[in-house]
This record gives sequence, structure tokens and C-alpha cells, in this order.
Amino acid sequence: MSNNQQNSFRIPALDGVRGIATLTVLVGHFMFYDVYHEQWWWALAHGGWLGVDLFFVLSGFLITGILLHKKGNSNYFSDFYRRRVLRILPLYYFAIILSFIAIVFIDREPFRLYTGYDGLGWFLAFIPNVALALKNDWLWQTNWVGLSHLWSLAVEEQFYLIWPLVVLFIPKRILAVVCVFLLFIGYYIRVETDIAFGQEWSIASYVLPYCHMDGLAGGSLMAILVNLGWINYRPLQKQIVADLTFGCGILVLYLLVAGNTHWRGEAAALLFMGMLYLAMSPSSSIRRLCETPILIHIGTFSYGMYVFHQMFRMIFEWYLRRPLMATGLPVWLVQIIYVFVCIFISYLLARLSWKYIEERFIKMK
Repeated sequence: MSNNQQNSFRIPALDGVRGIATLTVLVGHFMFYDVYHEQWWWALAHGGWLGVDLFFVLSGFLITGILLHKKGNSNYFSDFYRRRVLRILPLYYFAIILSFIAIVFIDREPFRLYTGYDGLGWFLAFIPNVALALKNDWLWQTNWVGLSHLWSLAVEEQFYLIWPLVVLFIPKRILAVVCVFLLFIGYYIRVETDIAFGQEWSIASYVLPYCHMDGLAGGSLMAILVNLGWINYRPLQKQIVADLTFGCGILVLYLLVAGNTHWRGEAAALLFMGMLYLAMSPSSSIRRLCETPILIHIGTFSYGMYVFHQMFRMIFEWYLRRPLMATGLPVWLVQIIYVFVCIFISYLLARLSWKYIEERFIKMK
């Protein structure tokens, strides 16, 4: 996901939070589903969706903080959207165009991918999540290139279209109440979405933007509380938040093992709200963890790592996993090597994209 460069919220620990979210997603996506999916611990290992939910909470926090900081300025909208466009769109469209050009050369029937729910138009319009919901199938038409993970970027962009208006016209205290309301109706929104689409646990209830309003609203609520000065990190407050966060963490682990439930969204939002608080809290163990240099470093390049990691999944499969499996090494060791190498390659690609694409546009901000 994208980095936000507002000085008021440029806390190194938050880059570490972004690094944790990135690694959670990548590890989840690089696990061998076909090998481990029947194991009881598979749900824990494959909890990459938690990283996506953490991204949404963090995004809500950072974006709302930026908007509150800019509220009342004459360039409120122009400055916000200019910075978002320069940060997100160049790499996104580079990846999309590169993928569809590559498909022309490597797919036997490439132009089938320019129509239907897998078509280029959905990606160019930045609504691949809507296409996924209507298609109701995670599988993209080609196995050569993976792009379905870009649905989460679309959710963020759609959030950016509406939330600046909400922040501008609603007073902060009332906005805090709105965020609490959105945080606790997420479950019912996802259930009603399932009913509307006629399927329990539909893809639509996971990829449509309003189905993630609890996470985005949770992060936004934290930003409002910080802006109002209601978060002061006093010992009693820190202890209460730490205890509640621990309890939410246990609940999330239970829900992971128990199976699919739409309550996961609320539980994850509350967990990551507490995590954000502790990441900003002086002398907390969570802050020390998030300020680990490697996590901060990964957080800096998280956007490129997220965009590229699934695009090359078949290359990873053919030229890394299959040769490793052929060595006769234990599957668990192959899995560990595979995850580390895939993450490292994703990191190298992200460094290249940062140097030759992202950094050039960031300087324009």
C-alpha cells in the first residue's frame, strides 16, 4: 500500500506497522495452499487478509490525519488529490500496462483478457474490486500474471473519493461518532451484501469498499482522537489499551481457526486500532518492535512490494518452487526457502520501482 508523507504523522514506528502489514500479506500469499490447506494451523499461516485489514486501518489513520491538518485551507482538495495521484497512480498504471503487454506475447488467446470481468478497462478505471464482486471468482483468466490483489488499492482509492468531503463538512466530534457507528455496523453490512449477492461469504462482501468501512473508520477514529488531544498515553490509559488489544488479538486468533465469519472485520479493526495506539505510545514494546530498522525499511518500499509480488507468481512457481521440490528437501524447509526468496525478489523489484518510478513522482509533490 501507499506511503503518506504528512509530517505530522511521519512517525518511524508507523513505517514499521506498514512493514508488518506487508510481510503478513506476502507470507500469506506465498504459502503452499495445495500442501497445507487441510492442516489445522493453515488458517493461522494463511492469515494474509490480516495484513490487508491492517493496511486499511493505517490508511484511515494517516489519510484522516492529513485531511484534518489541511482542513480549512484553500487548497484542501487540490493538494490532497495531487499528492495521492502522484504517489499511487504512476506505479499502478505501469504495472497494469506492463502486465497486459506481456500477456499479448505469452498467452495463446491474449485478447480475451481485454473484455469481460478480467478486462483491461476495469483496471484502467481503478475498479477491479467491482469486477471481482460481479465475477464472484478470485481466479483471473490467465495463470501467467496475477493482478487480483490490486482490489485493495481500488478500495483505498474509492475511499479517497468520498472521505475528504466527509471530513470537510462534518465537525470533528460528530465525525468521531460517525466513525464509531461505521466501525460497529461492518458485520451487518457484509451480511447484507451476502444476501444481496445470494451467496454466503461472497467475494463481494470482502472486496467492495463499504464492506471495509469498519477498518477505515477505526483508523480514522484514532486520527480524530489524536487531533482532539484525547489520546495522552498516560500509564492507566496505556494499560487499558494494551489489555484490550491483547484480548482482541486472542479473539482474532480464535476467529481465524474457527473459520469464516464476518465478525473478523470488527475484531481485526479493534486489534489494529490498539496496535496503532501502542506503536505511537512512548516506551511501549509494540513501538520498539515497529521501530526495528528492517521493518521500517520494508515499510518504506511496501507499495512496490505489494504491487509486484503476485504479478510474478507463475515465475516463482516454475523457476523456484518446482526446482526446490525436486531436490527432495522436506516440504517445510522448501516452504521457508520459497517464502524468503519470493519476498526478497519482491523487495528487489520494489527497490527498482522506487528508484525509477516512484521517487521521481514523489519529488513532484
